[in-house]
Amino acid sequence: MKVRADLHVHSNLSDGVHSPSELLSIASSLNLGALALTDHDTIDGLVEFMNAEVHGCPIRISGVEISTEYKGVEAHLLGYFIPTQAPKLVKRLKALEESRRKRFPKMRSRLESEGIRLSDDDIDQVLQGVKAPGRPHMAKLLIQRGYVKDIEEAFHKYLGKGKPGYVKKEHADTAEAISLLRAEGAVPVLAHPLTMRLPDLRSTLIELRELGLLGVEIEYDYQHRRLDVKPGEVRAIAEGLGLIETGGSDYHGDGAHRILGSVTVPIQVVNNLRKAHEELRSRPSEAISG
Repeated sequence: MKVRADLHVHSNLSDGVHSPSELLSIASSLNLGALALTDHDTIDGLVEFMNAEVHGCPIRISGVEISTEYKGVEAHLLGYFIPTQAPKLVKRLKALEESRRKRFPKMRSRLESEGIRLSDDDIDQVLQGVKAPGRPHMAKLLIQRGYVKDIEEAFHKYLGKGKPGYVKKEHADTAEAISLLRAEGAVPVLAHPLTMRLPDLRSTLIELRELGLLGVEIEYDYQHRRLDVKPGEVRAIAEGLGLIETGGSDYHGDGAHRILGSVTVPIQVVNNLRKAHEELRSRPSEAISG
């Protein structure tokens, strides 16, 4: 019986390796009950994801992962059950996409000051078909050109925060993103909260809940990021606040991230998200106000 769900994966429309259809095929081979596509700052892969003909296909959940900032701290916001036609949300995401594209030549310029030479053809090739370019794409290019051996070295040496090639990306305001998602009937969920390293996570979750947050990602492979944290503490807070508890692998397919299906949640979580989605759709004025 297909009783597990992976609610956090990325395709090659953002910084993943596989197409949306390929992700579904992998999930089917793993006998997963549900899969959510949550590309960074783009929903351009959702049409293929929701319509691909894949044998034994799991339940599909249309999603996104929006780069936001809350009180000066980067906060990734997952949205679940997004309509493939969401003009207001798409408009904001396109602005983030454009800022990502403008960021890429800035990274290139900084890397050139370190003696790294990347041609226009190199960049065109690595960004072909990509809607949300980011540091993983630059890391891939550095590997291809022989400057580093893997993504971990690329970030440690050049692309991590405070490193020579680092350029801060534009973020949406967290409250704005929550409002946009709810207006589309999508369920806003805070992704991997312990990567934020907040001094008081409970207070932040209370504040975000007041803004309209409905869930928090509990199941997540923090060890892969070499973070010594205790997810159980997040679960206790989420339960106390009545937030939906989600989870997923954050699969990208590049070898530096988790394996698809390595982190899952019970299929009941999908039902919880669907119920919240239906409630948002039945009360559009409340969804918009948050």
